[in-house]
Amino acid sequence: MEFLAEALGWHGVETIYLKKSTFYLRLGYIARSLSGRVIHRLFIGNKSSWIHETFYRGLDSEQLIFVDDGLATVTYYHAIHDEGIASRISQGKSRLLAAMGIHLHRVVPDVIAFFTCFPLPSSERVQVRVHDFPVFRETFKLSARNKGSVPLVGFLGQPIGGENRLQQLRGQMEHVVERHPDTRIVYFMHRKESRADLERILAGFPVEIRQAGRPIEVEVALSGESYIAFYSFVSTALFTLKKIFPDMQVCQIDDRVLSARWPYYDELLSMFRETGVETTAL
Repeated sequence: MEFLAEALGWHGVETIYLKKSTFYLRLGYIARSLSGRVIHRLFIGNKSSWIHETFYRGLDSEQLIFVDDGLATVTYYHAIHDEGIASRISQGKSRLLAAMGIHLHRVVPDVIAFFTCFPLPSSERVQVRVHDFPVFRETFKLSARNKGSVPLVGFLGQPIGGENRLQQLRGQMEHVVERHPDTRIVYFMHRKESRADLERILAGFPVEIRQAGRPIEVEVALSGESYIAFYSFVSTALFTLKKIFPDMQVCQIDDRVLSARWPYYDELLSMFRETGVETTAL
């Protein structure tokens, strides 16, 4: 947040961190201090979190806007149309919040707003505003292709696939190596992945394993390295990278073993193609 605040010029903006050790104390303090204030727009990131629900049901705002929460945005979009906005606050949590002085008095509006990079259509339940990261592209005026550096291929790791995940990953990596022979691959591991497992299963491949300390879009923009392509199975970053760096090749690996477990997979493929992401089959 400090990096973004500096890059975007957010001077005078208060950032509050809810640490685990003092979580409930801070949550109660923030909710009470904001109650009674005029909130013009309330932006919510995690639509399935009871904590976020506490804010949009406990505070008065003129407009409620849900922003992207990765590919879960697509799932939540369909859930709203199928079953409405389901509450994540249990009776026990309600009693706890009441004891903290937080009263859930708001009813979620019939129509809510989505601010998203995904090409989802507006409906009678959801007003969708689709964006292509204009502020990001204006702020980070850098190209994904640095012609003076060695070309690289990026691979976005994901902790999905169950017991056979690592073998599926090895098959995906073989596919990428065949498409880009003699090119070094940078594997950006997910925070839930094990470096030891990755090093074992990817041994023999021209792969460097990294764990980026900042969002992958920022990493690519500021690295000064030349990424000629990015690959993954299904990742939000496939959308974002293609929109931010439209001249870079971005590929979605169509793995039918994994796709059988993914909700709305065919719809996601359609949106990938609409954005300019290529599909490559194993």
